[in-house]
Amino acid sequence: MHRHTLTDRVQFADTDMAGIVHFSNFFRYMERVEHDFFRALGMSIWDKSAEIPVEERVGWPRVHVSCDFRAPLFFEEEFTMELLVEQVRPRTLRYIIRFWKQDGELSAEGKLVAACVRKDAQTGKMKAVDIPERIRSRISVAPPELLKLP
Repeated sequence: MHRHTLTDRVQFADTDMAGIVHFSNFFRYMERVEHDFFRALGMSIWDKSAEIPVEERVGWPRVHVSCDFRAPLFFEEEFTMELLVEQVRPRTLRYIIRFWKQDGELSAEGKLVAACVRKDAQTGKMKAVDIPERIRSRISVAPPELLKLP
C-alpha cells in the first residue's frame, strides 16, 4: 500500500482563541494518520504482538518532521488527511501527508521521516535496523503523479 486517507473533524481542544487549528496539532494529526495506515496494513506502529518475538520488535521514532501551511482549518470543520509513501529506504520510511479541506483546498502539507529501530539487548539503546520484511512487503512507494501537488 502506498496511500492512505483518514477523515476527521477539528475538535475544540485543537484550536486557538480564534477557532483555528493551532499549528502544533498538525504534527499530532500526522501521527494519527500514520498509525491508521499501519492498522490498515494489518499491523500496529507499536510492535507488541505476542506473535512477534521480543528480539524482532521494532519502533519508529521520527528523525525529521516539517509542515507547510496554506489555509486554516476551523473548529468543527471536517478534513481529510492523506498519507503518501514518498520513499522506502532500508531503515527509514518517508511520508508526505496532506490535509485537505472538504472543498478540496489544501490546508497543509507535512513531511515525516521515521527510522526503524530496535532496542539493543546489551546497551539498552535504540539502534537503527533494516525494516523487517513482514513490514516492508506491505509498503510501496506512491507513483510520482500522486506525489506532485495538482
